[in-house]
Parts: sequence; structure tokens; C-alpha cells
Amino acid sequence: MERINLTPIKKGVKWFVGLTICTITFILIFTVRKETIQSLKSVNLNLFLLAGGVALFRIYLECLRLQILTKAFKKWLPFQRSVEFTVGGYFLSITPFGGGGLPLQLYILHRENFSIGEGGGVISMRGVTWLIGVGLILPIIMKYTKGIEMKGSYFIGKYLCVVYGLFFLLFLLVMLRTKKVKQRLTRWSEFFANKGKKQVANFISKLSVEIEKFKSSLSTCWRRGSILSLVLSICVSIISLLIYGMISGIIFMGLGVEGCFVEATFIQIVLTFLLMFVPTPGGAGIAEGVGFSLYKEICGKPELIGVYVILWRVFTYYIGVILGGVILLKMVFKK
Repeated sequence: MERINLTPIKKGVKWFVGLTICTITFILIFTVRKETIQSLKSVNLNLFLLAGGVALFRIYLECLRLQILTKAFKKWLPFQRSVEFTVGGYFLSITPFGGGGLPLQLYILHRENFSIGEGGGVISMRGVTWLIGVGLILPIIMKYTKGIEMKGSYFIGKYLCVVYGLFFLLFLLVMLRTKKVKQRLTRWSEFFANKGKKQVANFISKLSVEIEKFKSSLSTCWRRGSILSLVLSICVSIISLLIYGMISGIIFMGLGVEGCFVEATFIQIVLTFLLMFVPTPGGAGIAEGVGFSLYKEICGKPELIGVYVILWRVFTYYIGVILGGVILLKMVFKK
């Protein structure tokens, strides 16, 4: 733990808190009106408690998914360590692109007798099984919401389907032609190095190494006969995504907005993927803005859309960040 660089984490916390406060203030100023106060008098607090319970259950499923995945490497991660890995990673997602969570996660796995290669394999397969789960469930939800007026959401959903199709083709290419892909990447790395663009060259070199690690981890699972664990991990990923998407619909119901449960679930799954590529700490500012524009399409009470976006971020993100911060502090002081 003492080797982890805390500087980007501290900066991430400052930027995250600052952007979050500014965004929430901005949303409240421009969306709250007299009708908002009247509508808030009829909210169902029990449904908000349910949303919180669903959010916690989703975190449990993510911890369970990690445990199942470690079995693919013929090892087992205790539940407490799985919580530290998963929830601690939520807090460190406040660093740009969530890169701060990787050192902590490798540390936790290494402490449980996973080699660095095995730890990298677990983290890689965790991401891949999640992507496969999203790729399988997104077209199904789009089919069930067909014909509903969600122009912005449908455009993004179709875009994601294309992205997943390209990802699958790239996956097959890497698996079947690994040597040729690495040779081509090496040539590109040398080309950019000769042009004086060392950062680009280093990125391509690291990408080549990660490709080799990923194939090695997948081959390890295959040799050890752990395909069942990978399939089970994908199934848990799908269940976790569906439950995660349900939080949006439950919040709408708690605010008294009916008839948009499936649509809200669809938008939540789309946003889950999109926010992975947001450069701001924890997606602060951008997440609220994009969420506002998409959920506004289905919100039957315009005066509540601002309040909804804030509650949506609380239940789908802020709870995980707070719990992750508590766990991380406990780990540091315990060390």
C-alpha cells in the first residue's frame, strides 16, 4: 500500500468533489421550481430504500463475480478481499479513466498468493466478461424497447452495438493471429519512435504486452478446464447489469413517474458503458449532463428531472465511492 502513488488520488478527490458540487448546484438552480416542491411531497421513500438495497445487492454480485472468476485460475479470493478489490476500486475510479484502481487491485490479489501475471489475467478477464455481458444484453433490451421515442438513447445504443461488433472481430483477430498482430504493433511502435513520438510508441508497446498477457490468461483458463467459471461469471455479469439498470426505474417510481421502467433500465446500461471513457474524475459533470439529456426523454414530470439526476448518481455511483473510501482508509490504517 505504501508504494501506491497517492498524488493522483488526492487530485482526483479534489476535482471530483469540486465538479460534483458545482454540477449539483447548477442542476438545482435551473430545474427546481414551484411544481418541483409540490411533486416532492408525494414521493415514496420506501422505494428509495429499495433502490439503496438494490445498489448494495449489485455490489455483492460484483464481489461474487470476482470470486467466481478467480476459480478459473484454480484459486479462491476470500469475500473480504473481494470487497476490498471491488468497492475499493469504486473509490479509486475518481482518478481519470479509473486508472488508480489497478495498483490496489493487483496488490490485493498478490497478497492472496496470485502472481502478477495471474492478477493481470484476473483483471483482464473481469473486464472481458463484463463487456460480453453488456454485448449480449444490449440488443435484447433494444428489441423490447423498439418503437418507443428515445431518439438520443437509440442512437447511442446502435453505436454501441457497432462498437461491440468491431470489438468481437478484433478479439477474434487477436486470438487467431496473435503473432502477426504483435509484429504489426512492433512495426508501428518503431515507426513512431523514429518520428520522435515516444509516448505513442510506448503506448503501442504496452498494448502489445497486454495482448500477450490477455491471451496467456485465457489460455490458462482453457488448459485448467475452467471455462464453466468464465461462463458463470458472464451470467452473473448479466444479472448484475440488469439489477444495476433497475435502480433507475425504481427511482422514477419513487418520484411518482410511472411507465418508463424498461426504458430507464436501457438508458442506465448504455450510460454504464459510456461513462467508462469519460476523462473527468468519476465522470463528474459529464455523467450528470449526459444523464440529464437522456433521461429527460422519458421523464413524465419535467419539474423532477433535476432531482432525479442527483438521486440517480447517489444510488448508482456515490454510494459505491463512499463505501470504497471507507474501506480504503481502513486498509491504510490497518497496514
